[in-house]
Amino acid sequence: MLVEAGATPAADSHTQNGVEILVDPTQLPANGNGCGLPVTHTYSEALDIVGQGWFHTVLLFVVGLCLMSVVNETITVGFIISAAECDLGLTFADKGLLNGAAFLGVVSSSYIWGFLSDTWGRRKVLLLASSGTLAMSILSTFSPHVWVLIGTRFLVGVLVSGNAATSYAYLAEFHGEASRPKVITWAAMFMAIGLIFLPSLAWLVIPLEDRFELHLFGMRYTMWRIYLLLCSLELTLIIGGLLWLPESGKFLLTKGDTEKVLQILAKIYHYNQGKPEHSFPVKLIRLDAMDSGYADEVQRRSKLGLRYMWQQTVPLFRIPLLWHTLKASVLMFGLFAASSGLFLWLPDILNTYLQHKDMKLCDVIALMHANKAAKQRAAGSGAPADHCPIPIDANIFMITSAMGVVFLACYILNGFIINLVGKKALLNSWYVVCGVCGIGVLWTSDFYLTLILIAAFLSSGCLGGLVSAISVDLFPTNYRAMALCLILMTGRLGAMAGSNLIAYLLTYSCDLIFILFGGLLLVCALIGATLTET
Repeated sequence: MLVEAGATPAADSHTQNGVEILVDPTQLPANGNGCGLPVTHTYSEALDIVGQGWFHTVLLFVVGLCLMSVVNETITVGFIISAAECDLGLTFADKGLLNGAAFLGVVSSSYIWGFLSDTWGRRKVLLLASSGTLAMSILSTFSPHVWVLIGTRFLVGVLVSGNAATSYAYLAEFHGEASRPKVITWAAMFMAIGLIFLPSLAWLVIPLEDRFELHLFGMRYTMWRIYLLLCSLELTLIIGGLLWLPESGKFLLTKGDTEKVLQILAKIYHYNQGKPEHSFPVKLIRLDAMDSGYADEVQRRSKLGLRYMWQQTVPLFRIPLLWHTLKASVLMFGLFAASSGLFLWLPDILNTYLQHKDMKLCDVIALMHANKAAKQRAAGSGAPADHCPIPIDANIFMITSAMGVVFLACYILNGFIINLVGKKALLNSWYVVCGVCGIGVLWTSDFYLTLILIAAFLSSGCLGGLVSAISVDLFPTNYRAMALCLILMTGRLGAMAGSNLIAYLLTYSCDLIFILFGGLLLVCALIGATLTET
């Protein structure tokens, strides 16, 4: 830095072209060699210089939509099964398979997407997953038969799993230690927003069946098909956003592409600070010490492929990690089976319950089964099918949308009280409350009290992040990623199993739905009490 002569008595004197200049030693870089060479910054230091701004707002919105797309594509079928029943001739068993198809797709492909994310790059995987999901979801709206719809929704789950496996890593790698936890929490709230968006859109679209009639490619394109289509259009926003956003700088740095990383950070600096890219002060960059070990791990994972998965998974099923793995997996399985399993059936159940508000919920479900059996007998005897189309009460979507608001409030409440009561105490008390409310549904015939109890029971789904946070403390650093992947896969398997078990119990014993799943949450509370919180 050049200063005027006499500005500081401690400055070193130099002569250049006959002009004496003084160099202030306090302005020389601490890790420089005194010869004006550029400073080498770590990636974290470079992110601090880049700062927060417009770029990170867009990034949060795009990643939030990626997470929301996972909810949309796995849960959306629950809002169309009543409307699609006549078109596709759905039985209870068909509905169970249809509700669980996307979850099975997510479970079966999670690891593959995680491997591709570490090999190909975060942005490339998100683009591929989102584009494939959009194409397959649009294709599913033309399904002429229930098994075609089940197959295409399974493939939708396989593809959208890429968004589930990669979104958090992509978001986190553009943030430093200070801002990372906060933005991950904000991104997770988009999933709760999805639970508000889906029923709200269904309320606007599905009841229009009697007003509009559309034919495409020789088939009647009904409102439930249009609803599926509209639910997937957010993927176009994701694709557009990803085309603008760059690859993760940290990922590129692990691959040794430092020039590309500097270009990306300079652009982010321009977007956030409003300054020219060439003024970005970072000229040399390297990984943080901790991330250097991570880079080596990624390289080893890429070389070993499936063998890496085996090496990382086997220790989780050996002492001393075995009990931690089993406990955390049961906790995640239980909350997904109870919350997602029943939530997928809620619109179909409410469509009948709203017509018989003075009855107990299980009596209404028994009536549903009796009506269904009568319709099937009539169809088998050649009687006219005058029971179609099935009338859809638009209030079911308003009720489920209100429950989505409750779930969002629960996410926010968690953030405020978790440090006051502790992770384990909050988890176990919530399991107990949800389990008791689920069993309590059996003893009330008041419509509004039943809805409150069901909403409390389903709010167990908000515990997923809490179980993940506690699970992080149960496993060594080198096994945490694989452990969390396994636990989340178990949870999604629980959603699929819960949906299909409810399909069976709706036919044979409704009471067992709430006894089994409410009891499962109480068992989870007992298991949670044995966890060691660090």
